[in-house]
Amino acid sequence: MSNETSGEQSTMRNVLNTLLRLSFPYVVIISAIGICGNFLTIILLSKRSISKNFNNCTLIALALTDLLFNLMLVSRSISDLTQSSNEQLCRLLSFLSHLAELLSACFTAQFTAQRFIAVRFPLSVFIEKKIHLIHYLVVSLSIIFGVVYCVFLVKNNEYEDCHEELPLAWFLSDTLSSFLIPFTIIIVLNILTIIHLKKGFQNNQQVRFTKRSVHADIVPVNFPVKNTISYEMKLKKHFRPKFYENILITNAKDSVVQKQTQEGQLLIKGRTRSLDLLQRPSIIHTKSQSYRVTCMLILVSTCFLVLNAPFHICAIGLKVHLYKPSIAINDENEISVHHLNQFVQQPNKTSFDNHDFLYQAKLISYENEMTNHLKRMESIYVLVVITQYISYASYSINFLLYSLCGMKFRHELVRFMSKQRHPKGATRSIAVQNTL
Repeated sequence: MSNETSGEQSTMRNVLNTLLRLSFPYVVIISAIGICGNFLTIILLSKRSISKNFNNCTLIALALTDLLFNLMLVSRSISDLTQSSNEQLCRLLSFLSHLAELLSACFTAQFTAQRFIAVRFPLSVFIEKKIHLIHYLVVSLSIIFGVVYCVFLVKNNEYEDCHEELPLAWFLSDTLSSFLIPFTIIIVLNILTIIHLKKGFQNNQQVRFTKRSVHADIVPVNFPVKNTISYEMKLKKHFRPKFYENILITNAKDSVVQKQTQEGQLLIKGRTRSLDLLQRPSIIHTKSQSYRVTCMLILVSTCFLVLNAPFHICAIGLKVHLYKPSIAINDENEISVHHLNQFVQQPNKTSFDNHDFLYQAKLISYENEMTNHLKRMESIYVLVVITQYISYASYSINFLLYSLCGMKFRHELVRFMSKQRHPKGATRSIAVQNTL
């Protein structure tokens, strides 16, 4: 049994050492991707062609916080590699890391809420376009809250070899603010947005089906109309009194006016219908664009959840095992030792052997429980390290998601890359050479 446990412990330690050895190259690669991607995201989202339809303040703030987190990740890895023990530097890195992590969750929840409001209440988008201060105000309040909270969090931390250990109260508050509350908001609002989009899609299908059925049921029937007015006029011309002529003239004028008004109404209806037909492609384009943006942002927030949730769950499990009450046998040991001292002085050896056997049995059970507890702790710690490496990708993946799902973002990225490859001076010189 002891050989099996020692073998399992050695394998877990080997796995853990391998993961810790791979941490520095992995962090450098993932941080380099994140720094370049978030930097390009900030540049492209600031372009007028992308930001003219909706305000990208929250997405730009999210890219800035992800950029900050990647920079702090590289700095922390270099600090661990050089084994720096400067407490002020450690507190600064911890403060910026916690701030970036908290603000990233807050901004993801914020743009999820903005997208839900835009889908559920479409008229609110026009109000938000006119009042840009709403977005800036919410972002500013989030930053102020994050700075104040992280200052108090870092002050109450304990640091040993530049590694922090959160007290239980601050660990719970950090879990609530950066995991439970924003993740719950994101999950609930994404579900409501998907349900609303599904209902709208079903209603559009029903409207199209009813329109097609109505057009199919209407069959145009043309009856031949005989021109009987000329015959009536010829027959009644000789028998008509003279004082009816004025009345007939006025009736004829009224009929002409009615025909003109009817023709005018038909003309107006035709023009409005043609205007509707002309405006319909633009309406369809804006709706499809809004639908694509909504799907892209749902995908971004879902990836943030999927990549970050396992790390937080494993960290909570590790903290629970750390604060789990150990097997209390100290009092029993003291009693048994006290009894042993008594029985050493007495000549009765059978009772001494019985107490010695009980003490040995309790000690063996305690050792078995402790080994099992340590095995669970090691396995949970390995899971924490693996899920933490996975969560680092959530701060670098948004650029790839924007490029894959955003048509305007992708088009603007291609234009930006082509401009960088062919600057204006080079194109002008090529044009001059061609003219010469």
